[in-house]
Parts: sequence; structure tokens; C-alpha cells
Amino acid sequence: MKRSNDIDTRSITTHPSPNGRTPRGQFAKGNPGGPGNPYARRTAALRSALLDAVTEADIRAVARALVKRAKDGEVPAVRELLDRLLGRAGDVQDLAAPTMLRVITGVPRSEDEDED
Repeated sequence: MKRSNDIDTRSITTHPSPNGRTPRGQFAKGNPGGPGNPYARRTAALRSALLDAVTEADIRAVARALVKRAKDGEVPAVRELLDRLLGRAGDVQDLAAPTMLRVITGVPRSEDEDED
């Protein structure tokens, strides 16, 4: 038995429309995609130049200075150091708090179910 939301794929052609998509909205074969990030090459070149200019000794010196400032009690330095070493703290959720999860199944609710 065929349901109304079933799609007969035999009737759908894979010829792309002018926007490069099939009638089902999917990217058609041969679709070149978008133009990409126009700044990617420049960003990569700048990143490469920065990596060439900074040595391992430079990074160690900066790290030592950051550790010294953190030890001296500078809160921003402590925060930066811990963020870099341990990762940023995410949003903390109270796991003990009750959480409601509603599952949408497409099946209508029966009349005897409680309303929210």
C-alpha cells in the first residue's frame, strides 16, 4: 500500500534545474558548489607568514610570561592560561534538575493524555 508521502522516484528525473539542483532539491551531479571562502588564500598566507616568524623559543617565552602573570594573581592571565590548557568552560547544566523530553512521532495524542 502506497502512502501519500511516499515519492515515486521513477517519475523524478535527475536533470538539474538552472540552480544546479534536482527536482527533489538535492545537488545534481556535476554541481560545482559555491564560490567558497574568498579570503581563505589570504588567511592561509598570513597564517603561514606568522608561523614562519614565530619560533618555538618565542612561544616558550610567551608561555612563561603568561604563567608568571597568572602566578602574580592577574585574573585575566589565569583565565587565559586555563582556557588554553583545559579548554573553555562550557555552559554548566544542573544534571539533578528534571528535564522534560517530548518525542514527536506524528501520531496524534490520545484524549486521555495529560496536557502540558
